[in-house]
Amino acid sequence: MLRMLKIVEFVWIIMGVICAYEFINHLSVEGNMKYIFGGGVIVSIFMYFFRKRTRLRYEQIQREKEQKGDA
Repeated sequence: MLRMLKIVEFVWIIMGVICAYEFINHLSVEGNMKYIFGGGVIVSIFMYFFRKRTRLRYEQIQREKEQKGDA
């Protein structure tokens, strides 16, 4: 389970890099695609930190359960 949560974080990083690359490529082109990719960068950064915080909280809960089971 923890491995999957770390993979999801990594996927959000990759999405952010791809969106940033496309955002830079579309800066000189007219149209709204640059705003869509810019939004993608913002969303992917937010989701990375949100998912990381959620995973760390989940790990802490699992450690507390193990400590209660040992006592």
